[in-house]
Amino acid sequence: MKKQFLTLAASAALAVLTLGSCATINSGAAIAEKGPVGQKVGEAKSNIILGLWSSKGEQNNLAQAAKNGGITKVSQVEYIDKSILFGLFIEHTTRVYGE
Repeated sequence: MKKQFLTLAASAALAVLTLGSCATINSGAAIAEKGPVGQKVGEAKSNIILGLWSSKGEQNNLAQAAKNGGITKVSQVEYIDKSILFGLFIEHTTRVYGE
């Protein structure tokens, strides 16, 4: 019984260490106009599974992020993708700065 527990614990630890390093973060920014970034920040997030299904559908876009932050004049936009398990699960964030 003790040997089975140790084997199971070692297997779980190996899986955590191996799969825990399979996450990457990519980001990109696009400047809408020259000048200061702005005081307000708005975000829209969604999760994409297997590249086929999104948790928020098309609600993760620039307009939704600006609406969430109460922004009417956009000065900068960031797109951030966090990929887990070689792209099987992706967390996509659109972040907007402005006034």
